Amino acid sequence: MTRSLKLLAAAFACAALSNVSTGALAQSWPAKPITIVAPFGPGSGTDIVSRLYAKFIADETGGSAVVENKPGANAMIGTTYAAKAAPDGYTVLMGSGTANATNYALYADRIAYKPEQFATVAVVFVTPPVIFAAPGLQGDTVQKVLAAAKASPKGVSCGTGNAVTLVACEMLKRLTKVDMVAISYKGNAQSLTDLAGGQLSIAISDMGAASPFVSSGRARPVAIAAHSRLQGLPGVPSAKEQGLDMDFLSWNAVFVPAGTPEAVILKLNAAAKRMIASPEGERQRVASAGLPVTGDLETARKFVADEIAKWARYVRESGVKVE
Repeated sequence: MTRSLKLLAAAFACAALSNVSTGALAQSWPAKPITIVAPFGPGSGTDIVSRLYAKFIADETGGSAVVENKPGANAMIGTTYAAKAAPDGYTVLMGSGTANATNYALYADRIAYKPEQFATVAVVFVTPPVIFAAPGLQGDTVQKVLAAAKASPKGVSCGTGNAVTLVACEMLKRLTKVDMVAISYKGNAQSLTDLAGGQLSIAISDMGAASPFVSSGRARPVAIAAHSRLQGLPGVPSAKEQGLDMDFLSWNAVFVPAGTPEAVILKLNAAAKRMIASPEGERQRVASAGLPVTGDLETARKFVADEIAKWARYVRESGVKVE
């Protein structure tokens, strides 16, 4: 056998061994607990959907899943951790519009992970963010609330718990021409806590984190940061109705490290579909004012690619700069 033929035979042997290894992994998976990385803190929308998804991974696969919160740096700490994990199906990222779209443009000079380091599994939650007013501020529109805040000794502040809401605050500042300070928190639950306590004028958040604050009267929704009203909050006008051209989405999607076996991805996708179709999933979607989603794999991959492009444009148009 010539040297070329020997090299070719060796290459085929390695490929065959790799395929056998991948197939064996998929068949034996899961042989140990699966970790769902939630790159935001407890009480966040990402945390809430992660814990429900863990239950349905167990139902679908017969294994177990645990949620590990790794908040910080606008979700980059937890997302970087997941990007560097072995592609063996035992590390799953509950990604988001912040972690897996906005951050690529907002932190382009320092982000430690790239889109190609992840494989999309399913989009599990989508909703437009909502603009909330502090309970002590009067006004039934964004402009009236901001006018009341301007008249107060504290001035105008906008609480933001992630990159999506940070860009939304900066866009709102540009559209209203109101001098407001955007104050960043580790998550939306933390910004809403300060809003409820009167430390902020407004905050922008998804309803997943805001629902308990709204139901208790500690945060008041004044606009949907989108072109259309939200079915879960039919009495709240859209930003577009108030003359503000804002059309944002907050979302959660399941990701795994690139190179994870397709058979494992399909099982994780099936768990996501099971969750979405379940009574518990529907109750959570309605409580969090979420839009209907299907969990379809190809739809999810296109959605994420489109969101990355869209948020690059939003970051550019808002003029937001981070230190």
